[in-house]
Amino acid sequence: MQTEEMGRLCMHAASNVVGTIADHNLKNMKLSIDNTLRSLEYAAQLAGAKTGAEVMEFSSAHYLEQLNVLRCCFENLADLVCKTTTGAAKPFRSHAVVSSCVIL
Repeated sequence: MQTEEMGRLCMHAASNVVGTIADHNLKNMKLSIDNTLRSLEYAAQLAGAKTGAEVMEFSSAHYLEQLNVLRCCFENLADLVCKTTTGAAKPFRSHAVVSSCVIL
């Protein structure tokens, strides 16, 4: 494989990885914004709670939402790992690696 072609393949691999990372960061930013809004809503609910039972109800719902956010973060991270490795390897798939010498 020539150096120029190898450079081109590396540039395509880097481009794939950069796109994947940008998508991941955008997903995380949206998740953070949504989580912040939910936390503010939770604080407002607590401020308006009249009984201990309401506080427990609001807290329980908020904790479940936090677990859901954590699950989404984990899924985003797993998706990033899978897509990054796949995107980096994709340009090289059509090129077989052949040894230049045979050792007997």
